[in-house]
Amino acid sequence: MKKAFIADVDDTVCPSTRPMEPAMAAEIGRIVREGRIFAFISGSTLAQISAQITPILRVPHHLLGVSGGHYAEVGFEDGKPRSREILRREFSPGEKAAVLGAFERLILRHDIRSQTTREDQLQDRGAQITLSAIGRNADDAAKRAFDPDGGRREAWIVELVRELGQGYNIRRGGTSSIDITPAGVDKEWGIRRFLEHSGLKPEEALFFGDNLQEGGNDSPARRVVDCVAVRDPGHTLELLKTY
Repeated sequence: MKKAFIADVDDTVCPSTRPMEPAMAAEIGRIVREGRIFAFISGSTLAQISAQITPILRVPHHLLGVSGGHYAEVGFEDGKPRSREILRREFSPGEKAAVLGAFERLILRHDIRSQTTREDQLQDRGAQITLSAIGRNADDAAKRAFDPDGGRREAWIVELVRELGQGYNIRRGGTSSIDITPAGVDKEWGIRRFLEHSGLKPEEALFFGDNLQEGGNDSPARRVVDCVAVRDPGHTLELLKTY
């Protein structure tokens, strides 16, 4: 029996960029109250995933924003959440300038147009910089239709690697984005930090993700723990009810 569950956030336990549904919170709450640990890991910022999860999930949990680059443990005192930062890993000023510049040039070369705002398209998340091609908060159906097989973004990644070199992790994220983190920082790295902090062995944890295919932003988790591929939060909920 696993001692800990780890889950991706958007399209795994929450609708994309939206708060967790009450039924999901109730099921995860049951699992935690029965003595297991629950952690959430995402390429989004710690503030973003906290807003999606913590107000409705009224049990202790772990939040690993930007693939674990910003990690906090959440407990409750007198019914109020109390967050304790465990670690923070960020780009150096020079790294940040190089990545932002490479993304800016890519946007110009390919005339990549946001359907929301420029700030919503190119996001500095501290330990990660993300290009959400048509905007993070664009219509979900439009994001899914933008690059369904990932081919367009894979071609862009080749260009970014050529320009930036091997000192960064550059990968597809979500449905229409590209994530760049410092070398070595991905969901494998973040999950290992969670396991170390919690005193767990890899075989004691199980990961749920909707993007586990090769090249997907959840795929690094496969290198460290057992993984379950899910279609959407409804599918995840069905599976959690079996534990």
